[in-house]
Amino acid sequence: MASKSSPPINEQKEPMSSEQIQFSIWDTFKHHIPRFLITILVDLLLPLVIYFSLQKLIKPVYALLIAGTPPLIMVIIKGIISRTFDALGFLVFIAFLISAIVAVITHNPIVLLLEKSVITGILSIIFGLTLIPLRCFQQRFYIRPLAYYFYQDLVPTKRIEVGLPDSLFEDEHEMFDEQHEGELTITKLTPKQEVAQVYAWIYAHCSSFRSACYMITSIWSIGFLLEFLGRLILIVIHLKLDKIVIYGHVILTSVTIICITLTIFCIAKERKRTLRFIQQWKKTHLEI
Repeated sequence: MASKSSPPINEQKEPMSSEQIQFSIWDTFKHHIPRFLITILVDLLLPLVIYFSLQKLIKPVYALLIAGTPPLIMVIIKGIISRTFDALGFLVFIAFLISAIVAVITHNPIVLLLEKSVITGILSIIFGLTLIPLRCFQQRFYIRPLAYYFYQDLVPTKRIEVGLPDSLFEDEHEMFDEQHEGELTITKLTPKQEVAQVYAWIYAHCSSFRSACYMITSIWSIGFLLEFLGRLILIVIHLKLDKIVIYGHVILTSVTIICITLTIFCIAKERKRTLRFIQQWKKTHLEI
Protein backbone atom coordinates (compact mmCIF):
# COMPACT_ATOMS: atom_id res chain seq x y z
CA MET A 1 0.00 0.00 0.00
CA ALA A 2 2.86 2.35 0.75
CA SER A 3 4.33 2.00 -2.73
CA LYS A 4 1.00 2.78 -4.36
CA SER A 5 0.47 5.93 -2.34
CA SER A 6 3.90 7.47 -3.06
CA PRO A 7 3.22 8.79 -6.62
CA PRO A 8 0.34 11.09 -5.53
CA ILE A 9 2.62 12.58 -2.85
CA ASN A 10 5.26 13.43 -5.45
CA GLU A 11 2.69 14.88 -7.78
CA GLN A 12 1.41 17.23 -5.08
CA LYS A 13 4.83 18.89 -4.93
CA GLU A 14 4.68 19.87 -8.59
CA PRO A 15 2.67 22.81 -9.92
CA MET A 16 -0.49 21.41 -11.45
CA SER A 17 -1.92 24.32 -13.37
CA SER A 18 -0.82 27.41 -15.21
CA GLU A 19 -2.72 29.59 -12.73
CA GLN A 20 -0.30 28.60 -9.96
CA ILE A 21 2.72 29.74 -11.98
CA GLN A 22 2.92 33.51 -12.28
CA PHE A 23 5.62 35.66 -13.86
CA SER A 24 6.19 39.12 -12.43
CA ILE A 25 8.43 41.68 -14.11
CA TRP A 26 8.90 43.53 -10.82
CA ASP A 27 9.81 40.43 -8.79
CA THR A 28 12.24 39.34 -11.51
CA PHE A 29 14.18 42.57 -11.97
CA LYS A 30 13.87 44.37 -8.62
CA HIS A 31 17.04 42.63 -7.38
CA HIS A 32 19.01 44.19 -10.25
CA ILE A 33 17.92 47.80 -9.58
CA PRO A 34 20.78 48.60 -7.13
CA ARG A 35 23.36 47.23 -9.60
CA PHE A 36 21.73 49.20 -12.42
CA LEU A 37 21.81 52.45 -10.42
CA ILE A 38 25.45 51.90 -9.45
CA THR A 39 26.32 51.29 -13.12
CA ILE A 40 24.62 54.55 -14.17
CA LEU A 41 26.45 56.44 -11.42
CA VAL A 42 29.91 54.98 -12.09
CA ASP A 43 29.83 54.59 -15.87
CA LEU A 44 27.82 57.66 -16.91
CA LEU A 45 27.39 60.38 -14.28
CA LEU A 46 30.66 60.22 -12.35
CA PRO A 47 32.91 60.41 -15.47
CA LEU A 48 31.00 63.48 -16.68
CA VAL A 49 31.27 65.22 -13.30
CA ILE A 50 34.98 64.45 -13.02
CA TYR A 51 35.76 65.57 -16.56
CA PHE A 52 33.95 68.92 -16.41
CA SER A 53 35.36 69.57 -12.93
CA LEU A 54 38.94 69.04 -14.08
CA GLN A 55 38.93 70.30 -17.67
CA LYS A 56 39.66 73.91 -16.65
CA LEU A 57 42.32 72.90 -14.14
CA ILE A 58 44.38 70.45 -16.20
CA LYS A 59 44.83 69.46 -19.84
CA PRO A 60 41.79 67.77 -21.46
CA VAL A 61 43.75 64.57 -22.11
CA TYR A 62 44.48 64.16 -18.39
CA ALA A 63 40.92 65.14 -17.43
CA LEU A 64 39.56 62.44 -19.72
CA LEU A 65 42.12 59.99 -18.41
CA ILE A 66 41.07 60.55 -14.78
CA ALA A 67 37.37 60.56 -15.73
CA GLY A 68 37.78 57.11 -17.29
CA THR A 69 39.15 55.51 -14.13
CA PRO A 70 35.88 54.97 -12.12
CA PRO A 71 34.47 52.38 -14.57
CA LEU A 72 37.88 50.71 -14.68
CA ILE A 73 38.08 50.58 -10.87
CA MET A 74 34.57 49.10 -10.75
CA VAL A 75 35.59 46.35 -13.19
CA ILE A 76 38.60 45.50 -11.00
CA ILE A 77 36.50 45.48 -7.80
CA LYS A 78 33.89 43.19 -9.41
CA GLY A 79 36.63 40.81 -10.50
CA ILE A 80 38.14 40.69 -7.00
CA ILE A 81 34.78 40.20 -5.27
CA SER A 82 33.46 37.55 -7.65
CA ARG A 83 36.92 35.93 -8.02
CA THR A 84 36.15 35.11 -11.64
CA PHE A 85 37.72 36.13 -14.96
CA ASP A 86 35.60 38.85 -16.52
CA ALA A 87 36.24 38.82 -20.28
CA LEU A 88 34.43 42.14 -20.80
CA GLY A 89 36.29 43.71 -17.90
CA PHE A 90 39.60 42.49 -19.30
CA LEU A 91 38.70 43.99 -22.70
CA VAL A 92 37.83 47.33 -21.07
CA PHE A 93 41.09 47.31 -19.09
CA ILE A 94 43.32 46.54 -22.11
CA ALA A 95 41.56 49.08 -24.36
CA PHE A 96 41.77 51.77 -21.69
CA LEU A 97 45.44 51.02 -20.98
CA ILE A 98 46.47 51.15 -24.65
CA SER A 99 44.45 54.29 -25.39
CA ALA A 100 45.77 56.00 -22.25
CA ILE A 101 49.38 55.37 -23.26
CA VAL A 102 48.76 56.57 -26.83
CA ALA A 103 46.81 59.63 -25.62
CA VAL A 104 49.55 60.70 -23.20
CA ILE A 105 52.29 60.22 -25.80
CA THR A 106 50.44 62.07 -28.58
CA HIS A 107 48.68 64.54 -26.26
CA ASN A 108 45.47 63.82 -28.20
CA PRO A 109 42.37 63.34 -26.00
CA ILE A 110 40.35 62.08 -29.00
CA VAL A 111 42.18 58.76 -28.65
CA LEU A 112 40.50 58.18 -25.28
CA LEU A 113 37.08 58.86 -26.81
CA LEU A 114 37.82 56.48 -29.66
CA GLU A 115 38.66 53.74 -27.15
CA LYS A 116 35.03 53.54 -26.02
CA SER A 117 33.88 53.23 -29.62
CA VAL A 118 36.33 50.39 -30.20
CA ILE A 119 34.93 48.49 -27.20
CA THR A 120 31.30 48.82 -28.27
CA GLY A 121 32.27 47.94 -31.84
CA ILE A 122 33.97 44.74 -30.64
CA LEU A 123 30.97 43.88 -28.45
CA SER A 124 28.66 44.33 -31.43
CA ILE A 125 30.74 41.86 -33.43
CA ILE A 126 30.87 39.35 -30.55
CA PHE A 127 27.08 39.48 -30.04
CA GLY A 128 26.57 39.13 -33.78
CA LEU A 129 28.88 36.11 -34.06
CA THR A 130 26.94 34.20 -31.40
CA LEU A 131 23.86 34.46 -33.63
CA ILE A 132 25.58 32.03 -36.02
CA PRO A 133 24.82 28.42 -34.96
CA LEU A 134 28.26 26.85 -34.65
CA ARG A 135 29.61 23.70 -33.06
CA CYS A 136 33.12 23.57 -31.62
CA PHE A 137 35.46 20.91 -30.26
CA GLN A 138 34.29 18.11 -32.55
CA GLN A 139 30.64 19.20 -32.14
CA ARG A 140 30.73 18.73 -28.36
CA PHE A 141 30.20 22.42 -27.64
CA TYR A 142 27.32 24.35 -29.19
CA ILE A 143 27.59 28.15 -29.33
CA ARG A 144 24.30 29.75 -28.31
CA PRO A 145 23.23 33.41 -28.47
CA LEU A 146 24.76 35.44 -25.64
CA ALA A 147 21.29 36.28 -24.32
CA TYR A 148 20.93 32.60 -23.34
CA TYR A 149 23.72 33.06 -20.78
CA PHE A 150 22.39 36.44 -19.65
CA TYR A 151 19.07 34.77 -18.87
CA GLN A 152 20.77 32.58 -16.27
CA ASP A 153 22.14 35.66 -14.50
CA LEU A 154 19.23 38.09 -14.90
CA VAL A 155 16.31 35.63 -14.64
CA PRO A 156 17.61 32.61 -12.67
CA THR A 157 14.83 30.03 -12.89
CA LYS A 158 14.47 26.80 -10.94
CA ARG A 159 12.30 23.83 -11.87
CA ILE A 160 9.44 24.60 -9.54
CA GLU A 161 9.19 28.17 -10.86
CA VAL A 162 8.27 26.95 -14.35
CA GLY A 163 6.54 23.75 -13.29
CA LEU A 164 9.12 21.23 -14.50
CA PRO A 165 8.89 17.92 -12.58
CA ASP A 166 12.01 16.47 -10.95
CA SER A 167 11.47 13.23 -12.86
CA LEU A 168 12.75 14.90 -16.04
CA PHE A 169 16.24 15.18 -14.53
CA GLU A 170 16.48 11.94 -12.55
CA ASP A 171 18.80 10.32 -15.11
CA GLU A 172 21.25 13.24 -14.80
CA HIS A 173 21.25 12.82 -11.00
CA GLU A 174 22.09 9.11 -11.36
CA MET A 175 24.97 9.86 -13.72
CA PHE A 176 26.27 12.49 -11.30
CA ASP A 177 26.26 9.99 -8.42
CA GLU A 178 27.97 7.25 -10.45
CA GLN A 179 30.81 9.59 -11.39
CA HIS A 180 31.51 10.16 -7.69
CA GLU A 181 31.30 6.51 -6.62
CA GLY A 182 33.73 5.82 -3.80
CA GLU A 183 33.87 9.50 -2.91
CA LEU A 184 31.57 11.90 -1.12
CA THR A 185 28.25 11.54 -2.95
CA ILE A 186 26.47 14.81 -3.75
CA THR A 187 22.82 14.30 -4.55
CA LYS A 188 21.77 17.94 -4.67
CA LEU A 189 22.62 20.34 -7.46
CA THR A 190 23.84 23.82 -6.61
CA PRO A 191 21.41 26.64 -7.49
CA LYS A 192 23.54 27.66 -10.50
CA GLN A 193 23.68 24.06 -11.74
CA GLU A 194 19.92 23.72 -11.43
CA VAL A 195 19.33 27.00 -13.27
CA ALA A 196 21.68 25.91 -16.07
CA GLN A 197 19.91 22.55 -16.24
CA VAL A 198 16.47 24.14 -16.48
CA TYR A 199 17.51 26.57 -19.21
CA ALA A 200 19.22 23.81 -21.19
CA TRP A 201 15.94 21.87 -21.19
CA ILE A 202 13.86 24.92 -22.11
CA TYR A 203 16.24 25.88 -24.91
CA ALA A 204 16.10 22.36 -26.35
CA HIS A 205 12.29 22.08 -26.24
CA CYS A 206 10.77 25.57 -26.41
CA SER A 207 11.01 27.52 -29.68
CA SER A 208 9.70 30.74 -28.10
CA PHE A 209 12.66 30.79 -25.72
CA ARG A 210 15.15 30.19 -28.53
CA SER A 211 13.55 32.99 -30.56
CA ALA A 212 13.76 35.35 -27.58
CA CYS A 213 17.47 34.55 -27.12
CA TYR A 214 18.16 35.38 -30.77
CA MET A 215 16.00 38.50 -30.62
CA ILE A 216 17.62 39.92 -27.46
CA THR A 217 21.12 39.17 -28.73
CA SER A 218 20.27 40.93 -32.01
CA ILE A 219 18.92 43.96 -30.14
CA TRP A 220 22.16 44.42 -28.19
CA SER A 221 24.35 43.73 -31.22
CA ILE A 222 22.54 46.44 -33.20
CA GLY A 223 22.52 48.77 -30.17
CA PHE A 224 26.27 48.49 -29.67
CA LEU A 225 26.80 49.02 -33.40
CA LEU A 226 24.68 52.19 -33.38
CA GLU A 227 26.56 53.52 -30.34
CA PHE A 228 29.86 52.79 -32.06
CA LEU A 229 28.81 54.54 -35.28
CA GLY A 230 27.26 57.50 -33.41
CA ARG A 231 30.39 58.18 -31.36
CA LEU A 232 32.59 57.67 -34.42
CA ILE A 233 30.55 60.20 -36.42
CA LEU A 234 30.96 62.77 -33.61
CA ILE A 235 34.72 62.34 -33.84
CA VAL A 236 34.87 62.37 -37.65
CA ILE A 237 32.90 65.63 -38.03
CA HIS A 238 35.39 67.33 -35.69
CA LEU A 239 33.06 68.62 -32.99
CA LYS A 240 34.52 70.33 -29.96
CA LEU A 241 35.81 67.96 -27.29
CA ASP A 242 33.20 69.02 -24.71
CA LYS A 243 30.36 68.39 -27.16
CA ILE A 244 31.78 64.98 -28.11
CA VAL A 245 31.87 64.01 -24.43
CA ILE A 246 28.30 65.18 -23.78
CA TYR A 247 26.76 63.82 -26.97
CA GLY A 248 28.69 60.57 -26.59
CA HIS A 249 27.15 59.99 -23.16
CA VAL A 250 23.71 60.97 -24.47
CA ILE A 251 24.02 58.40 -27.25
CA LEU A 252 25.25 55.71 -24.85
CA THR A 253 22.47 56.42 -22.35
CA SER A 254 19.76 56.47 -25.02
CA VAL A 255 20.92 53.23 -26.64
CA THR A 256 21.23 51.51 -23.26
CA ILE A 257 17.73 52.54 -22.13
CA ILE A 258 16.18 51.45 -25.43
CA CYS A 259 17.98 48.09 -25.38
CA ILE A 260 17.04 47.42 -21.74
CA THR A 261 13.38 48.32 -22.40
CA LEU A 262 13.21 46.04 -25.45
CA THR A 263 14.96 43.27 -23.51
CA ILE A 264 12.46 43.42 -20.65
CA PHE A 265 9.58 43.39 -23.16
CA CYS A 266 11.02 40.32 -24.91
CA ILE A 267 11.61 38.48 -21.62
CA ALA A 268 8.07 39.19 -20.40
CA LYS A 269 6.52 38.00 -23.66
CA GLU A 270 8.78 34.94 -23.85
CA ARG A 271 8.15 33.86 -20.26
CA LYS A 272 4.38 33.82 -20.70
CA ARG A 273 4.70 31.71 -23.85
CA THR A 274 7.22 29.39 -22.21
CA LEU A 275 4.97 28.76 -19.21
CA ARG A 276 2.06 27.94 -21.51
CA PHE A 277 4.28 25.61 -23.55
CA ILE A 278 5.50 23.74 -20.45
CA GLN A 279 1.94 23.22 -19.21
CA GLN A 280 0.92 21.86 -22.59
CA TRP A 281 4.03 19.68 -22.77
CA LYS A 282 3.30 18.19 -19.36
CA LYS A 283 -0.26 17.36 -20.37
CA THR A 284 0.93 15.69 -23.57
CA HIS A 285 3.98 13.79 -22.34
CA LEU A 286 3.42 13.28 -18.62
CA GLU A 287 -0.39 13.12 -18.57
CA ILE A 288 -0.54 15.76 -15.86
